[in-house]
Amino acid sequence: MSPTSSLNKALCVSIDLDEHFVNASEADRDELLHLFESTEQHVGLIYTSHGPAESLIEAAAKAHMPVPDMFLADTGTTAMKGDGSGTIEPLQRNIMQLWPGKENMQKVLSEFPGLKLLDDAAPCRQMVEIDDDETLQAVREKIESMGCSVELRVDKQYDVLPYGVNKGASLGRWIVQQNVAPSSFIALSSAAGDLALCGRGWRAAMFASSPDSLKEQCERFHNVRLLKSDGPLGVIEALRYFGFLEVAEAAQQ
Repeated sequence: MSPTSSLNKALCVSIDLDEHFVNASEADRDELLHLFESTEQHVGLIYTSHGPAESLIEAAAKAHMPVPDMFLADTGTTAMKGDGSGTIEPLQRNIMQLWPGKENMQKVLSEFPGLKLLDDAAPCRQMVEIDDDETLQAVREKIESMGCSVELRVDKQYDVLPYGVNKGASLGRWIVQQNVAPSSFIALSSAAGDLALCGRGWRAAMFASSPDSLKEQCERFHNVRLLKSDGPLGVIEALRYFGFLEVAEAAQQ
């Protein structure tokens, strides 16, 4: 990327901070941060993860990332302020109102012999492992009667979530709350189970290391891009593809 590159319009980026991003080279991170810092336009940042907020904040610090507007953790069920001082309201309060409570949910789930409760500190989510389709169907019926949903995480592991709550839905509520135009929003991810980021009013892109189940969605939606790179270089690639990156070409010799 040319050092004279700049952003040509306001931008808000949601970035899935996975290990491939944390472990990116310092030079690649510096290139992306320089791009964000050199523009006079407002750049909003959101860091997302299926993991807990504490790990997400630690990952951002390890990668020397700028302070974001929001940390969206626990599969979109925990919305923390970028400075870590508390939750984003009323977004977090609305999520909690849809959740029947961790203790109550664990009590209900423990009644299924074919289900294993997994360690999960998220206040509004419970991870489970289910081995057979019959148990899965029974769990779905029970959980849906409680106003919640069961979403695939990875093979045989599922997230029990408040109904209508996931990364995509929470991001959508946030951009409405912040009055962010969907046309200025890009969500980048590499996590299995992030299909909720696709098919919305904003642009989305999947890092090169995304699982096949996620890559397949790039063929279904015109505003979803499968990237050739990961981490900072993938972010820059997405900005260029969607027309946010303006590059001043060097004079021809």
